[in-house]
Amino acid sequence: MPSFSEADINAAKRRVQEMRNRAQRFADEDNAPPVHSAKQETPPPVDNAGPSKDNDETEDETAKSDEKSFFVILALIFLLSKEGADNTLILALLYLLL
Repeated sequence: MPSFSEADINAAKRRVQEMRNRAQRFADEDNAPPVHSAKQETPPPVDNAGPSKDNDETEDETAKSDEKSFFVILALIFLLSKEGADNTLILALLYLLL
């Protein structure tokens, strides 16, 4: 079993606290109520006659989101393998990429 120095433990605690602060900031941004102007605009009428351009844009956004997720998971695998993380965790992340 590896032994850790007091400095290693304190550095790990500091990194954990930094990550918690980052996560809290993102959670606060996600939970913030949307800002609306005093004048609310009505949405444009929906035309159901043909294929919508919005569907194409939504598919593009979904593809971009999938691509970002792929690279985030790949980066996690790389970082965790460099840190010597458990192999089952790395394999689980690899499974997500399939």
